[in-house]
Amino acid sequence: MFNLKIFKSSTGKLKLNDSIIEGPIEVDLLGLSSIDIDRSEAGHKSERLHNIYGLARRNKNVKNLVVKLTNSGFYLTHSEGGVSTFSKFKDASSFSKFIKKENLQFYRSIFYTLEEPQIKCNQSKLLIIFSSVADRAYNSDIATRNFYLNYKSIQKYIPNNTYVLRLADIGGVVGSFYLNNNFNNQVENDIQLLISEISANFNIHKNDIVLYGASKGGTGSLYHAILGQFKCVSVDPIITGEYHFNQHEDSHFVSGTFPEGKAEKFSSLLENNQLNKNINIIYSELSPIFSEVESIFCDYKSMANFFNYSHPKIKSHADVSKYSMNLLMLLINNLFYEVGVVSSKKIEH
Repeated sequence: MFNLKIFKSSTGKLKLNDSIIEGPIEVDLLGLSSIDIDRSEAGHKSERLHNIYGLARRNKNVKNLVVKLTNSGFYLTHSEGGVSTFSKFKDASSFSKFIKKENLQFYRSIFYTLEEPQIKCNQSKLLIIFSSVADRAYNSDIATRNFYLNYKSIQKYIPNNTYVLRLADIGGVVGSFYLNNNFNNQVENDIQLLISEISANFNIHKNDIVLYGASKGGTGSLYHAILGQFKCVSVDPIITGEYHFNQHEDSHFVSGTFPEGKAEKFSSLLENNQLNKNINIIYSELSPIFSEVESIFCDYKSMANFFNYSHPKIKSHADVSKYSMNLLMLLINNLFYEVGVVSSKKIEH
């Protein structure tokens, strides 16, 4: 067994050569504000060029190390020359320096940006966007990895008097799915409080708030809409995570980093909160996670709106969001304008 003790100093250093990762890796994180994990002397040149998250996808001992770092609030913030730097989240103020995002703000443990309306008139509205998994899911830049910019131009297609609130998802590896995790059990509460804070500051009525997200963001938008009784459009939300866990070898690093699974989480949520027709879910029987939504919501299908969207170009989970934009904007704007009644249906193209 390899027992690697890190000196208790402001910055720890840990060398991981090929022989060390063949066995369990023990680290002492007490008192550290950051830790450098060095693979610059690895035997394989390609592995020297990648950060530790990538290596953890192929090595269970490194994955266990990543899980420990994650559960201790250490997140990858930089990678260069085979050295991956993990920085400790102590508070949002001190951690904000690692999130290179224009107009970044924070409230409690939540980072966000707020886009002003194109025109400030009448009663203001609020669209809240929950980020999906990034296109480069294990990018060493935490802003790219955990604050992915979805639908950059969306403000053009919604009411002109709408604020756009975008929420970061700091936690886990690819994100915490906007749910409580083993390091931070206040994520859900902090998001709900932030929504209340923003709506109070700009005098936005609850009926003028819409939550939106796709994939991981779909998980977050759906969960928080049900929890806070908000309107929402959730696109192919990851409800149980079984597909990504079983077919992609836990590509989202959820094993060991959450106090409970998503299936249990949503089942409890539905048992203790009401659904209504302001909850809209776009999914597709052509998506590999279709059965996840069906299994959890099987007893609640009549209470919200479910749109089974079929398109010849949908071949994967990510395609659902890509090819259902027209329906997405119809539903978001209808929730804002309330011009007509919508109901569950299968949509084919």
